[in-house]
Amino acid sequence: MKRRQETEPGNPGQPRSPDPDGAWQAAWTAVERQAAACRALRIDGLFDSEPERLDRFCVEAAGLWLDLSRNRLPESGLDALLALVDAAGVPAWRDAMFAGHAINGTEGRPALHVALRCPHGRHRDVAGPAVDAGTQPRPDPLTAPLKVGDEDIRAVVRNTLDRMRAFAEAVRDGAWRGATGRPITDIVNVGIGGSHLGPELACGALASLGHPRLRTHFLSNVDPDAWQRLARELDPASTLAIVASKSWRTQETAMNALAVREWLLAGGVPEDGLHRHFVGVTANVAGARAFGLSDDTIFPFGDWVGGRYSLWSAIGLPVMLQIGSGAFDALLAGAHAMDRHFADAPPARNAPILLALVSLWNGLVHPGCTEVIAPYSDALARLPAWLQQLQMESNGKRVDRHGNPVAYDTAPACWGEPGTGAQHSFFQALHQGTRIHPIDFVVPVPDAGLGKAASERPEGGAPLADSGAPSRAATLLANAIAQAEALMRGREPAPGDPLGPHRECPGNRPSNTILLDALTPASLGALLALYEHKTVTLGWLWRIDSFDQWGVELGKTLAARIEPLLADDGAPDAASEGASGVAALSPPSLALLARIRAIRARRRQG
Repeated sequence: MKRRQETEPGNPGQPRSPDPDGAWQAAWTAVERQAAACRALRIDGLFDSEPERLDRFCVEAAGLWLDLSRNRLPESGLDALLALVDAAGVPAWRDAMFAGHAINGTEGRPALHVALRCPHGRHRDVAGPAVDAGTQPRPDPLTAPLKVGDEDIRAVVRNTLDRMRAFAEAVRDGAWRGATGRPITDIVNVGIGGSHLGPELACGALASLGHPRLRTHFLSNVDPDAWQRLARELDPASTLAIVASKSWRTQETAMNALAVREWLLAGGVPEDGLHRHFVGVTANVAGARAFGLSDDTIFPFGDWVGGRYSLWSAIGLPVMLQIGSGAFDALLAGAHAMDRHFADAPPARNAPILLALVSLWNGLVHPGCTEVIAPYSDALARLPAWLQQLQMESNGKRVDRHGNPVAYDTAPACWGEPGTGAQHSFFQALHQGTRIHPIDFVVPVPDAGLGKAASERPEGGAPLADSGAPSRAATLLANAIAQAEALMRGREPAPGDPLGPHRECPGNRPSNTILLDALTPASLGALLALYEHKTVTLGWLWRIDSFDQWGVELGKTLAARIEPLLADDGAPDAASEGASGVAALSPPSLALLARIRAIRARRRQG
């Protein structure tokens, strides 16, 4: 297949260099060659042969400390990877993203999630000094005026945030009440994918800051049992539903929203009072209006924000309702601090770039590996699920951004659970299994009653009397350190031990550690932005589009054809409704469909 000429990001038709393919291919081949030579390398030996290793592989950014030294990556390999960063044009793509260029090539859109977290009312005029005395300072890409078409993005973001703040404070203060005059006690976020995973993660991570009257719930699955179980906990008179859908056409969200609407009406909320119990978050304002929402209860965001990158937009409304506008601003500020680091730090000291390079390297040194995420914080329990969508939906691609098949693996599967619980489930395979799975240890230092500021406690709350908390916090931290050490060092059996082969741990297993001084809104924002930038950097290194998701569409299309075949009981045949759909199904799907229809028929008869 003939390759198209590479173009400068955001400037179609302007070649970046005379031979971008050749430069990238040469750099990629050098990385592959070095990675293949390092597959048997001992990690612990690198600390002896590279006395500056910790200095090169540890970096501090936006309040986070990253230790990437425990990988089979020598300094020479890092140098080769940094050459690939240059050959792939990563700095140019990064700058194009901040400048609002259409870096989402297949959809012709910018990816401006970073614009959502520019500090409100605080701007830096320039990005650095002038090149020489006769040159004007270049605009700061993080705060410079930004437009998409005729839309002033900075103004749109500020206006939406101001409306979110006013609404959140009205709900939290009790000024916004349900149709019968009751204050809101329960918030139900109706959304799926990016409209669900980010807010759910943030609400869980920052639950200790929650308003004492408000409970936040998430309804994403179209499984009827999900809503029926949740509804038992709610009172229609004091429930507020946030329908969150970028397109306002997502089937699961639409069906669940109608179920909530029916429940509210059946529970005594008059139809003309539904506007006190529903708000919409969407890029399709017309669709929200058609559902019956008025403009004052619609919080829009642009189609220049990808769903999995949208926590910082109005999609974060349930988070603001739970923790308050001040804490939400701190979440944005933490993400912006990581944006600043990503934009300004050189690649060799740039935390997201380095994290991406280690991930790419591990995929070459350990072919077929997955990536494990183990947050040593129960509050971060949903971090693996959020990362699954971020990394696998963004980079699970088999063609490059020009449509050419790639000749290398892209996004590895991402999975995990919080420690220490994970140590008692899948860590056995990490230590002694035949497959190697690099792992990220995310370790916030617990407060454990050591003096949390009053501003970081729930409103009206007080620290729980728990004299054993400091001891348990030390145990948690000791286990995080020990697991990384054990994975690297391994264990040799004692001489003559008959169970020696069973006790032996080979070690030399790679891991990263990301340390947070504490789990706060700001540190959470920085952590999530770190992973966002890691993800898009990998996309630029692999030369794929990290902002589209065409593979998601196929299953939805097939489901729409199959659903009518479940309307009738018995075995589907050519005479039934949807006969063309039957003919298009494979034998296993036809057999499964027939069995499901038979089960449903028996239930109706019984």
